[in-house]
Amino acid sequence: MTTFMISRRSMVMGLAATALLPGLDLSEALAADTPKAGGTLKISHSTRIATLNVLNCSGPAEYPVVDMLYSGLTRMGPDNKPMADLAERWEGSEDAKTFTFYLRKGIVFHDGTPCTADDVVATFQAILNPDIPAAARSVLNMIEKIEAVDPTTVKFTLKTPFADLPISTAHANARIVSKAALSGPREKLDTTANGTGPFKLETYDSARMVRLVKNENYFIKGKPYLDGIDMMLFPDLAAESANFLSGAVDVMLVVQQADFQRIADATGITAQRIPSGRFVNITMRQDQKPFDDVRVRKALAMSVDRSTLVDIVLEGLGRPAYDNLVSPEFPYAIDTPEIAYDPAGAKKLLAEAGYPDGIKIKLVASNRPAIRAQVAIALKQMALPAGFDIEVETMPHDTYLANVWMKGQFYMGYWGMQATEDATFNLLLTSNASYEDTAWKNKDFDKLIADARATVDPAKRKELYAKAQQLQLDETPYIVPIFEDILTASGEGAEDWTIAPLSRYYYAENVWLNKA
Repeated sequence: MTTFMISRRSMVMGLAATALLPGLDLSEALAADTPKAGGTLKISHSTRIATLNVLNCSGPAEYPVVDMLYSGLTRMGPDNKPMADLAERWEGSEDAKTFTFYLRKGIVFHDGTPCTADDVVATFQAILNPDIPAAARSVLNMIEKIEAVDPTTVKFTLKTPFADLPISTAHANARIVSKAALSGPREKLDTTANGTGPFKLETYDSARMVRLVKNENYFIKGKPYLDGIDMMLFPDLAAESANFLSGAVDVMLVVQQADFQRIADATGITAQRIPSGRFVNITMRQDQKPFDDVRVRKALAMSVDRSTLVDIVLEGLGRPAYDNLVSPEFPYAIDTPEIAYDPAGAKKLLAEAGYPDGIKIKLVASNRPAIRAQVAIALKQMALPAGFDIEVETMPHDTYLANVWMKGQFYMGYWGMQATEDATFNLLLTSNASYEDTAWKNKDFDKLIADARATVDPAKRKELYAKAQQLQLDETPYIVPIFEDILTASGEGAEDWTIAPLSRYYYAENVWLNKA
């Protein structure tokens, strides 16, 4: 048994100036020791892969698939810094308003057609098109113009300075799609894929398995090592663990906290625990009662015993969080004050808000991943002494996505760590965020984030982000009770399986099988 932990300090992002530097090649940064070619890697997961559309996918099992199928201009490395991907290098102007990316020569899509600057332009134009669902739009909407200077050179002109553009172009939903695919029926992107990534799509069965095969024309010479990858769905978590421990599965994409120690102690298993800013959040619609009153939101925040949640839900494999979406790993994170568990104080605050007899309300949680329902059930018990009579409804993940997510009044969310503060806030909290689901829509907050984006001076950015975080803490648009460590495991013979703290980048081209 081998257990790795990446130190929190090693995960801190580079400052804005770092983003202006050309990235290192992944093949150099993640070189494997004496890898062998061949074999099919079997990866288990517990959540259905609902779409292959890289522009708007959001599921925890969808990201590893699109990471293998598609490439971006840049890509985030295990150190949370931008690395070369389709662009072998880039340059930024001193005022951070113009960026030029230089593509590798000879890149082709899986169907054999060339990947050129025109495809890059078409992809970013699609991302910026308000008529197309695109998760990366809110972190790239500072782009004013994208030009193909020549077949291997792309120039970005920005509306305002933004030194972190090479980080934003690495957004997991900003992988390059062919101009031809974007010109056709967009629904085809849900079930087909024609990327430039290390693997090609062979079989897509969203309820059972996605099979990928080696891209013989991948732009990094000699990679990938594997002949193929099977992403296998196990809705039953016990069956998933059993298949992994028996050797029928090589990699367990996500290990549940309750199983981690048992799996880590098994012979031949490499278990990885990676501190991260991944969080569960309690979504409260603020255009409806009772959460239109900040006192109610504050009362609920005081009704959460966060340390106990870490112990009973995370099995100690995480940290308490205090309603700041920005975890301590970020360079501009403030020292967030602790929110003590205080049901008596919460009950008093509820009465001040006009609810002396408490509040009865339904909290909805998806059954995947299991942590959503676990936190919801724990909250029900913790908040009862404060006057919150919470009915927890757990439902299948597909039903939750169709009927509750982005629509419901009171439900459990779950998000991976983002690359920057800007990406974090524009994912959820700004008025035009990609997944804005609280109706908080605070104009002062929007201005702070916009001003921070346009500021190159790190000291000034720090001040602006500090004010934004404080406003978030004052208003409590979300309750964020815990930060969750990333837990994954690989079996004997599966070499160089790696996940970044952002948990959307997997470097499967470097994985190889060391089996007889």
